[in-house]
Amino acid sequence: MNYLCLPFNELTCLQLYEILHLRSETFVLEQTCIYQDIDYKDIQDDVHHLMLYEHEKLIAYARLLPQGLSFNTSSIGRILLVQSMRGSGLGRKFIQECVDRTFLLWPKCDITIGAQSHLSRLYRTFGFTEVSKHYLEDGIMHVDMCISKNTAPSL
Repeated sequence: MNYLCLPFNELTCLQLYEILHLRSETFVLEQTCIYQDIDYKDIQDDVHHLMLYEHEKLIAYARLLPQGLSFNTSSIGRILLVQSMRGSGLGRKFIQECVDRTFLLWPKCDITIGAQSHLSRLYRTFGFTEVSKHYLEDGIMHVDMCISKNTAPSL
């Protein structure tokens, strides 16, 4: 398995295509959620795209964002793992990698995520706490959750 973490301008055309394909497959088709995935955040300065490849196939992805783009803190979004790998424990390892890399990129910032509500218990195991009421976004219940570097458990 191989991690890559790149800003938009360093992505190859094939990497970008794979990212957009996987995001569409997961969030639009699998979750039957029609929404505008391409939101111009991908191309902003200092946004990083974390990819996990197995045998040259993209199997996990997340978007790491600096403070001010989605929240007043840094943020992780579009977190996904291909359906065939779910339940293997790889998702937990990937989330931890997302958290670790986000703290490396922005060490003085907390991290906030807009988590799907049914995953809030999972994110709590990483040290995230709910900081908003649950809300409907694009037809799916979400909750904002935050983690501080000082309170993040070592997994």
